[in-house]
Amino acid sequence: MPGKPYATPPGAAHGAARDTPTHGGPAPVTERESPPTRRVIGVLNLLADHPRARLSLTEVAARLDLSMPTTLGILNELVEAGFASRDDAKTYGLGPALLRLGWSAETGLAALDLVRPHVQALHGKVGASCVLSTAQDGTIVLLDWIGAHLPGDHRDLVGERFPFTPPLGLVNAAWSADDVVAAWLDRSPLVPVRDDANVLDDLIADARTRGYLLERLTGNPTTANIVVSNVVASHLPSSVIATLLSLIPATDWSEYVLGPPAGAHLDIANVSAPIYDRRGTHRYTVTIAPERTGVPEAEYLTWIDALTACAEAATAAIGGHNPWAGTG
Repeated sequence: MPGKPYATPPGAAHGAARDTPTHGGPAPVTERESPPTRRVIGVLNLLADHPRARLSLTEVAARLDLSMPTTLGILNELVEAGFASRDDAKTYGLGPALLRLGWSAETGLAALDLVRPHVQALHGKVGASCVLSTAQDGTIVLLDWIGAHLPGDHRDLVGERFPFTPPLGLVNAAWSADDVVAAWLDRSPLVPVRDDANVLDDLIADARTRGYLLERLTGNPTTANIVVSNVVASHLPSSVIATLLSLIPATDWSEYVLGPPAGAHLDIANVSAPIYDRRGTHRYTVTIAPERTGVPEAEYLTWIDALTACAEAATAAIGGHNPWAGTG
């Protein structure tokens, strides 16, 4: 059968169900279609395409080319189940039960399953390590890491948690609402931060406009942020971690680039971009982590294009939208 995932077996009637055991084995997968189910899906999709409108029985039937009795039967069942709602004017819209389904799909692993293929494709394009993270409950959670780790570092960092506390987490906060950024900044920093509110405000505004944030390599061999994150994820006794953090010099936001200068070769630690959910909330952060020196402009611009395209595709995959679009 053209367009079907399984071919019709020899001798079987076109469109017939293949649900009877053969040769004593398990029943094959069926090809049976369900026109009634398609009609129900059509009604739900129609209501979803007009979320703020109320449609009459006549309008639903006409738009889907269904009979009035069939349409009424479907709508009655959907209203009973809470998937549609009916008001006193006998018009129909989406029902409250769909909120539960949407929340379950958004908060479950399904969203990650939709995002990960885009991160894997990004790794295939740029070759550098790609990291997927999220911020929740005051922590940064590393959800996935595709590619090589730092030389000599063989830890499995997937699932690792870091404090969502300055100086860590700018790439997990920059595209969030202003109150989330303010709450992040209010936390006591892990190491002293030479705070310049204007610099940080400019960085965040630039990141929201451009759709990415670039962190330069500023130390030998890495950045202060990476040193801090490795210390807090070392699983050493808390007293030892506190002592090590106290030895790290004060940091600032100078490792982040406010718009890459034209024609420059850059020492790049990582580049990050946001993935948004259906509410426009910054849900995930996807990061390219090349940790390379002297990267020519043409190469890192190619990385940035691939990164932002990945973030946009992943946002679309989970039904999200960029709340900062058009604000620059």
